Amino acid sequence: MVERFLPSNDPIKEDVLDWTVKRDAQDIKILLDWLSEARSFREKRAMIALIEGLVGELKMAVDELSKLQ
Repeated sequence: MVERFLPSNDPIKEDVLDWTVKRDAQDIKILLDWLSEARSFREKRAMIALIEGLVGELKMAVDELSKLQ
């Protein structure tokens, strides 16, 4: 991560967004591992839906972080 000269205008929001990015990335990795082991198409579709939701949240968090910098 790049270090800045000036702090963020909202350091609490930045911390929450950083945590969200890290947590969503971890959860996506876990779901991708489980996806390869899923037995039915129903399970696979459910996991893909969860992954897509997390990716959407991840994109939002990154967009919001870029606005803070």
